[in-house]
Order: sequence, then C-alpha cells, then structure tokens
Amino acid sequence: MTDLLDLPLVQELSNIRFNNLDALPESSGVYLVADDCHRVYYVGQSSNIKLSLKNHDRFEEFQAVNGSKVCWLSCDETELIGIESDYINYYNPPLNNGVAVESISKGLVPSNMTPEQQLERYLEICTIIKELEQEKEQLKPNIVTLAADYQQQHGENLQYKGVTVLASQRKSWEYSNSVKELENKLKQLKKHEQKEGIAKITKVSVYPTVRGELTF
Repeated sequence: MTDLLDLPLVQELSNIRFNNLDALPESSGVYLVADDCHRVYYVGQSSNIKLSLKNHDRFEEFQAVNGSKVCWLSCDETELIGIESDYINYYNPPLNNGVAVESISKGLVPSNMTPEQQLERYLEICTIIKELEQEKEQLKPNIVTLAADYQQQHGENLQYKGVTVLASQRKSWEYSNSVKELENKLKQLKKHEQKEGIAKITKVSVYPTVRGELTF
C-alpha cells in the first residue's frame, strides 16, 4: 500500500448497505465497494454516485465477492480522477485490476504471508499494542504535569516537533435518579426495537477477538 495522505480510510467514510442504495447521494464523488471487514474490492468515481451504483453493470460481481456496502467520499468533479487513483493505489482492489471473480478468495486480502504467518503477526501486533498502551498510561501523569507547568510558566501551550501538547480535562458526572430512570427506559426501548425489527442496522463491523494470555 502507498500512503493515503489526507484522505480518510474506508472505515471512516460514509456508507450504506447494498439493500439501501436509494440513500446514496446524487452528488459527485468517489465510491468504494467493501465488505464488513473493510476489505475494498472496487473503487469508482461518478458525477452522480446514486445513479451510477443503481445502474452499475458489475453489481453482481460486487455481491459475488462478498461486498456488502458502498462507502463514498463526496468531492468536486475536478478531483474525481485524482482521488479515485489514490484509493486504487492504496487498496489495490482486485476488481479494478482485472482479477476474475472466481479467482478472488472470498474474505481474504492478498498477502505474501501464509495464514499461519498472518495469525502469528496479528497476535504479535496485539501484544505490542497492549504493551504500548500500558506504557502510555504510565507516562500520562508526567506529560500532564509537563504540559501544565509549561503553560503556567510561558503562558502558551507546549509545542514539540510540530504538535501541540496540553493538559485537557475530562469530567465524569453523577446524575439524578430521574436521569438514571430515563436512561434505563431508553435502554429497554432500544432492546425492544432491535428485537422487533423496528430499529435498522446502519453499520456492521466484523473483527477478530483474542482471549487468553499470548505466549511467544
């Protein structure tokens, strides 16, 4: 993958599911066909996203490779080709590269590693992230003190290597019983609408869950 620069990733884009194409905008933009794990199978651009997708001659292919949603970035028509090219270069979608539908492994992204190597690497990354999060939490009090002291001494926020570091506050609130009762009623109403099919699913994300202590 090449750098995507300032463009949002597929999981950050507006999106709708295949069964709700009428909700697409009738404006110009770049669209990505992806599955629930954010794997991108196709990138396109159009002056009217809704019209293009509803009449797309490859829609059956999108479904055949387990595509489930359309993600899009609205932009000016003068930007379409450049942004489309950036997304294609970044995600390398198989349906843009002439790969036959039957040759695309459903649910798998191209990789030069075996499945076992991918799993091993994924677990290694999980361990690294966990250790980094623990270290970050240990450093937080010192950084808060450093930033607060700097602001007090210099009357401005600390600038370091192009970023601004400041001590921010996040408040926790204890609400009255009236509010807690309303929250409970809302929670029960949400469960009811989910069970009865009144609430609509707008987004589905699939991700691996790792339980237990990792050993290497």
